[in-house]
Amino acid sequence: MCEFKVLLRGVGEVKDVASDIIYAKLEGDGVVLRDIIGREHRISSAIVEEVDVSRENLKLLHSPILSLVLKFIKEYERCVEQGVYSEALEELWEEVKAEGSSMIRSLWVKLKS
Repeated sequence: MCEFKVLLRGVGEVKDVASDIIYAKLEGDGVVLRDIIGREHRISSAIVEEVDVSRENLKLLHSPILSLVLKFIKEYERCVEQGVYSEALEELWEEVKAEGSSMIRSLWVKLKS
């Protein structure tokens, strides 16, 4: 059986977050991992970036905006599936845009000097 070491990549860093992982699923606002003895690890604001079976590595990408994007997508899917429109969808989109704008402003302030 193939058990994975899980690496979490954020801006400028990579860290080990779990080992002996045999299951990964996108759920809610992030990824749920399960190890060989059934323990769950929840990593919010993350998505699977790379699966490398030969190295037994599973790399997750982490960013605060991902949580918001995942919530937006889930609400969009719910609206499509139920054939309804929700103002919550617009609110979630505004949150995504606001977080993106904040990220851009922070980068501009940091790099403009």
